[in-house]
Amino acid sequence: MNKQQKFSHEEGLKTIYAMIEAAKGTIGENYLYYLLWGYLVATTCIIEFILIRVFQFRQHYLVWPVLMGLGLVVSSLFMWRQKRERTHKTFIGHIMGYLWGGWLISFIILLLFVNLMQVYHVIMPVCMVMYGLGIFVSGGVISFRPLILGGLIAWVAAVLAFYLSHEIQLLIMTITVILSYIIPGHLLRITSKRLKP
Repeated sequence: MNKQQKFSHEEGLKTIYAMIEAAKGTIGENYLYYLLWGYLVATTCIIEFILIRVFQFRQHYLVWPVLMGLGLVVSSLFMWRQKRERTHKTFIGHIMGYLWGGWLISFIILLLFVNLMQVYHVIMPVCMVMYGLGIFVSGGVISFRPLILGGLIAWVAAVLAFYLSHEIQLLIMTITVILSYIIPGHLLRITSKRLKP
């Protein structure tokens, strides 16, 4: 191998490394999604818990479609703005789009085709399992340990939640999204600002 080839390989590796780091910084800008959905899910769980315990409101579950619908609108607006500002899409961004798009489709199928009255006690644990999968893979793709750990926390919480009442599951879900979405979202925000040139 001559000196020119060696230089080209080293330069190529440096270029690839720089592209990966730049992609991490770009993906890190998506911390807003983790914060939005973390705070939204935690708030929804607390409101539903209050509706059950304090007001004994029979349609306590209606808080979910209302606030999750709001979250979809806000996320869509943010995504639209990002697409307008972005000049190109990274490979990691492409993977993440398919991951979370597939997650959303899977979740909608579950909600539409599972008889919620028969499996009401497992809907929260199943949500935590799905959250765990999404953030675990996201953390692995961008090599961000707080998200990977958040995925593991969500899976452990899901296993515990299978054995508890719906009201307690709401509290566990609140704690889970704080540990697996909100805290990693803030850490990702800090990290992405540091990685920006």
